[in-house]
Amino acid sequence: MENQDKKRILIIEAALKRFAHYGLSKTTMTEIAKDISFSKALLYYYFPDKLSLYVSAIEHLMQIISRDLVKSVDKTKTATEGVLKLLQKRQAFIQKYYNILESSQIIGNELPDNLAEKFHKARTFEFIIIGSLFSRGVTNKEFVISDTKLATEIFIDALSGIHFNILSKDKSMFPGKEQFKQIFAKEKMFADIFLNGLKIKQ
Repeated sequence: MENQDKKRILIIEAALKRFAHYGLSKTTMTEIAKDISFSKALLYYYFPDKLSLYVSAIEHLMQIISRDLVKSVDKTKTATEGVLKLLQKRQAFIQKYYNILESSQIIGNELPDNLAEKFHKARTFEFIIIGSLFSRGVTNKEFVISDTKLATEIFIDALSGIHFNILSKDKSMFPGKEQFKQIFAKEKMFADIFLNGLKIKQ
C-alpha cells in the first residue's frame, strides 16, 4: 500500500511540473509517464483520465501553497507584515503556476465539482489565515478591531473587487500575466491603506 502511495505521488508531482510548464491542453499522459519512466497503463491504473490527474495535481499544489503560507506568515513579527507577506507569496505562486490556474478556466463548464470544491477550500483557508492575522494584531495591540470576522470579510471583498474591476475593463475571464501585476500592485496599496487605518494611534 505504501509503495502504491509513493507511485501515486510521483505521478502527481510529474504532472504538476508538466501542467505548470505547458498547461493542461498541451500535456499528455504519455509525456507524464515518460518523465518518470512509468508505463502509460500504470498512470491509467491510478487516474482514469488526464482531468482526474489534473484535479489531484491542483489539490497537491494547494497543500504545498497552504503549508508554505502558514510557515512564512508564522515567521513574521507583526500582523501587518504577515498580511503583506501573504499577498506577496500568493502573487509569487500565481506567477509560478500561472499555466495550471489558467487551465482551470479553459475547461470552463467541464470543471468537475470536486475541483470547484478545492478552490472553495482555498478561499476558505485564505479567510482563516487573514482572520487569524487580524486577531493576532488585536492581541498584540497592533490593531483596533471590534469585529475581526467583519474586517476580514471587508478586506477579502475589497481584494476581489480589485480583481474583478481590472478584468471587467479588459473584458476577460482570467487575468493575463500583466494584469496580475496590476492586481498585485493595487492589492498592496489597498492593504497598506487598510492596515494603517486599523493601527492603534499613538
